[in-house]
Amino acid sequence: MANKLFGVIYLTPRQIKLSIIDLKTLKLIESSTAIYFQVTDEHYPKNIELVANKLKGFQQLLKDYGVKNYRLWGNQQALDDVSARYLDEQIFVRTGIRVHWLNISQLTYYKAIGIINHLDNFKEITSEQTFLLSLGSERVSLSRFQHHKFVSTWDIDLGSEHLDDLSDIIDLSPSAPVEVVDDYIGSKLENLRHILTPSGQVAPHLILQDARALNQKLISAGQDTALLSLDHFNKLFKMVIHSSEQFLISYFDIDEHIVERLIPNFILIEKIVRLLNVKQLVLSNITVSDGLAIEQAQKMHLIKQDLSNIILTSAENMANRYLTSHSHRQVVTSLALHLFDQLKRLHHLGKRERLLLQITATVDDIGNYISQHGHYRHSAYILEANKLIGLSDEENQLIAEISRYHSSEAPEADEPHFQRLEPAVQMKVAKLAAILRLADALDDSREEKIQKISVSLQTDQLIIYAYATQNIALEKWSFKNKAALFTEVFGIQPILKQRRRLQ
Repeated sequence: MANKLFGVIYLTPRQIKLSIIDLKTLKLIESSTAIYFQVTDEHYPKNIELVANKLKGFQQLLKDYGVKNYRLWGNQQALDDVSARYLDEQIFVRTGIRVHWLNISQLTYYKAIGIINHLDNFKEITSEQTFLLSLGSERVSLSRFQHHKFVSTWDIDLGSEHLDDLSDIIDLSPSAPVEVVDDYIGSKLENLRHILTPSGQVAPHLILQDARALNQKLISAGQDTALLSLDHFNKLFKMVIHSSEQFLISYFDIDEHIVERLIPNFILIEKIVRLLNVKQLVLSNITVSDGLAIEQAQKMHLIKQDLSNIILTSAENMANRYLTSHSHRQVVTSLALHLFDQLKRLHHLGKRERLLLQITATVDDIGNYISQHGHYRHSAYILEANKLIGLSDEENQLIAEISRYHSSEAPEADEPHFQRLEPAVQMKVAKLAAILRLADALDDSREEKIQKISVSLQTDQLIIYAYATQNIALEKWSFKNKAALFTEVFGIQPILKQRRRLQ
């Protein structure tokens, strides 16, 4: 059994926690008691010795259980890249453990797949429109599910930094603090009202994640969830906004670090409930750690599950938002993946790179929303500013760079955007951009003239047979122009030949 056990260590600005999980059953075997740090202006503990000592204790606990496989992830929302590297190095020097940092979009993703896999009645409650409100310490997210599937997600700026701002505002009006909080949170939701306001459709359930005070009070020991009726929530809401912090600490049996978020969180939940016409709340203590364990189980082939649907849906949402051609991106995606699969012995890339190619083929034309002229550059900076859910910073950057080079510009040694990439990442960008260019050229007219392709990889040539009954002169011209990058990267000349009969 020990070889199926995995240790998930998760470090946040406020705490560090170990979960030992059986990856075959996804059951929690052991969990260490979380500890709370003194939060500094940088929102991460300065007492590195406290973190190191706790990690050493975790290592001993893992050894006692015979767990050899474990990993430390860190919440990077409050850290810039340089500070994250410093903290990683300090931890590594003291413990030999490296930190794998997670950005906001990854945290949202892991929380979502945790809910999808662990919420007992997930399929039942998401048959209709259902929302998931994750009350993270640095960022709040609201995700929508329908017909058992993830639909979309939005970030709401209500992290520690914003609560500090709120405290400063309350100091200006100490006689009406709840009113100030209500106005502040209302302003954060204003830009979502036109999206979230229901048009005759109710949201029967609102799943609450990371609502620690409510979880502590209402979720029974050994359980992951609890139902909370609207009437019960409204009674709690009125009590919370009229009670002192000391009373709330005692009533909910919570730490002083949690109580400072209690009133803002309750006001946010109340506003979301009214906005979405929610009928019932579902409390859940399913966390990021659960999502991380699910991914590890999938990587070790202990569970057969495709976890990419949320990521691909996020890419489709972005493509739709920027009004790209649905038919064109479907054709290019299909062609690009076919080329990728047929050229494995040439590019030596894996499943993850295949997924990144699929995502890029979906979003590479979003820059046309700004201008057709240099649209690939516009695509790149839109993607740099809008992280796709579930992808690391490096993967998001890789997709932005492939989009930059999918059209006419080529990655060159003196290109600033290309220079700043690590050599291994540069090669991935070049290989995937070269493949995507060929696929994009095959539908240059946007008329879907080519019904299918077949590939013949020879020593110095790649012959692509395009089956089409129409004139594909434009596609041939575009293919000839875009094939140069493929030749430069792989040392093989792509040649396009038309066949008019399907075989």
